[in-house]
Amino acid sequence: MSHDLMSQFYGCFNLPLHERIMELSRIIEVASPNKDLQTLFPQLVNNIFASSLNNGWGLNSVTYDGNRNLFEMLISFLEPQGPMFQLCYKLLSDPQLKYNLPLNILPLDLQVTLERGRCPQFYADLLTVDPQSLKLNVVGLSLNPFDYYIFNFALYLISNNQNKTSWENWNSVYFALACDYLTHFLPTDPNVPVLPHIPHYTGKVPMVAPLQTANRPLGSPSLLLIPDLSGISNQHASAQTQSRNEVWRSETVLQVFIDIWMSIEQYTNGNIDNFQQNYPVLTSSPERVRTVRVLVKHIHSFSAKYLTDLATRSSALRKYARQIMCARAYHYVKHLVTTWPLDASFRLVIELWLSLIQPWRYMDNAITQERFPRAQPMQEEGNSNTLDASYTQFIAENFPTYTCIFQMVLPRFMRLDLTTYKNAVMLFRLGKVFSQQHLIPILWNLEKAMMDNTSSLQHSPDNSYNNISTEHSYTYNGISLSKWVAIAKQSISELNVAANFEYSAIWSENKKPYMMEFVKKIHSAKLIAEKNVEEFNKRINQQQQAYWAHRNVRRDPLAVLVVKPTILPRFWATVKHWLLIVNKDEDELLFEEIKKVPDYLNNCIHYFCNIFGVNDNMLLSLETGIEEVSQEDVSFDNTTNFAQSITNKLRSNPTSINYMGDPDLMPITSYENTILVRMFYQIATRLNEIYGEQFNAYWNRDDLCGYVSREVLQRPCSVQSYVRSAEGAGCSGRSRLLRRDLPARLSLRRLASHACCLWLAAGYALFLFFSNSLILYVIFIFIMWTVYILMKASLKMIKIIKDE
Repeated sequence: MSHDLMSQFYGCFNLPLHERIMELSRIIEVASPNKDLQTLFPQLVNNIFASSLNNGWGLNSVTYDGNRNLFEMLISFLEPQGPMFQLCYKLLSDPQLKYNLPLNILPLDLQVTLERGRCPQFYADLLTVDPQSLKLNVVGLSLNPFDYYIFNFALYLISNNQNKTSWENWNSVYFALACDYLTHFLPTDPNVPVLPHIPHYTGKVPMVAPLQTANRPLGSPSLLLIPDLSGISNQHASAQTQSRNEVWRSETVLQVFIDIWMSIEQYTNGNIDNFQQNYPVLTSSPERVRTVRVLVKHIHSFSAKYLTDLATRSSALRKYARQIMCARAYHYVKHLVTTWPLDASFRLVIELWLSLIQPWRYMDNAITQERFPRAQPMQEEGNSNTLDASYTQFIAENFPTYTCIFQMVLPRFMRLDLTTYKNAVMLFRLGKVFSQQHLIPILWNLEKAMMDNTSSLQHSPDNSYNNISTEHSYTYNGISLSKWVAIAKQSISELNVAANFEYSAIWSENKKPYMMEFVKKIHSAKLIAEKNVEEFNKRINQQQQAYWAHRNVRRDPLAVLVVKPTILPRFWATVKHWLLIVNKDEDELLFEEIKKVPDYLNNCIHYFCNIFGVNDNMLLSLETGIEEVSQEDVSFDNTTNFAQSITNKLRSNPTSINYMGDPDLMPITSYENTILVRMFYQIATRLNEIYGEQFNAYWNRDDLCGYVSREVLQRPCSVQSYVRSAEGAGCSGRSRLLRRDLPARLSLRRLASHACCLWLAAGYALFLFFSNSLILYVIFIFIMWTVYILMKASLKMIKIIKDE
């Protein structure tokens, strides 16, 4: 029977995925927990989470819209009460059954934490040490079947960063399962138990206190209020055991998801070479950022119910879940801000951060909107909960999450084109959140109290911080903030562990010029956005007039005499319309977005004036000379192709702007085909991965082959990127310029230009005219290209043509 079970399992691995799922479900249902099933379990887990190239299940690539049947089958098999978890619970009947997870597959920061012994109490009974080592080095984790599966599930998200899909592809199986696991194992309703009940399992060691964070340095006081756990610590051991047996699955999901999904690879002077080589892998994928945001929102909702949870153990877990998450999330968001590309996808990072600092929005949050496929991404939650005095402690405990990251985000907007719709929306969201009632006054008063050398506390009769000058206010809305000042100071010192870190106050005198410049940039962008609306509206009207003028010419040939001065450009506009070079529907949708930009920016001006304390007189003086500022000074091009302003500046000659990045990753220009650029980039990247060493060897040869290679391949070059160092990753951190050398490589981007496509199409039409086939045309083009390359290389070799 055991041999039959083994052969059935191994046979399943060779079946197509949908058949594999059905067969495994049948086997798990009838199988009993035995030694063979225990042996096969880790192989099944490894098969599920293997890469697609290794016959994995592709959880991050299967989507609801792409393959609905397979999507539902995978969800049904891996859901919290599906066959996979049934198998885990069957194996839990043996409390001594453990599986080893090597330490080296965990994120680097988690490895360091475990090796240094600073790990949370959750890992106390999981560590495996090398008995032959004198220092008892940690080599792995000893996990029960449930923990083993959860660890592998969490690791799958960060190990597939290289296989980044479109950031608009929201509905993968992995994301849906992440939402299901959070809602099932961390129920927001205290009256909903985690099913199924497994009271027989005794494989977890009792803990005196629930999960505690290790994200704060040793020797520093913790913000966790340990005395509140006195009721738990005085309980009997049997009660503790029973209590943890009821919540250990929730502890596992909470701790593992936070530690792994929010892991980061910090850049330091010691690992600069490794960081440069693996930079694309170490950055988070858009799917990971979105998954972390769901985790943050759900933990906020999970923690909000700790007062109504009558069970002592789960109530303590709810209370500390948010504190565990916030310490990790601060470093993770800070890392994202310093490493994320300077494009519209930064909205994902902004929304993650805004969710982190607004727990009041998720008191009754349900993540079903994100979970189900029909939910639209990036929608703002319509939660009616607002900030009140009860969240003052949270704001103080996470003070750097508000202020330090805010100061890191603002410079990014100084480098963005705020006239584009997506960038304007990002800025609008940021200003709207920080303009909420009470938030800025609380932050202002806390910062003022920390930076002030005066120890006396004074009460300000005016609650508006904008009107406070010399009078120090440590009371807001009748609530004393003095007891929270020490906590805010402590949070800055504990969350920013760099020895040379020094907090830079937002509302200080030396920051006022920067604040004024920021508001000035928004106002300048608003004026240009209004002009863009006028020009775009004018262009649409011209296209409509051209269309009707051409219709009139067709109906009345004598009308040519009337429209003769403008007939050619209008006729060309009509041709472009019929050839779908200009899509009318897309133009209308784009125009609807462009019309919203001035309104967004106008709101941003009011928001940030309130945030920075800019009064009406200061704003009026600021607006006086803005219209006289040249458009070059505000870094915008006032053309009809304003969306291409960056690439237009790069193409201009002479130019003061130099592109320092990878030439193949330069923004797609107006004379290139977007689909072809991306397709040729993927092809070239794959060929460079396979034949990169041969390309480099050919490039360095001095014979004819070397000269031919130098005609075909891109020359080696050095690219540069800015990355903020870990030592200075705080409010006033400095970016460091990293240089990376690119070898000789193949680039197909020149084939994606509209001119190249047009010439190829014209040549093919000429061949068709003479009744020649496509294959013959391809052969002819290849021969002509080969002859041209060989002739040019030969002339350079004999020095007739100067080699570049």
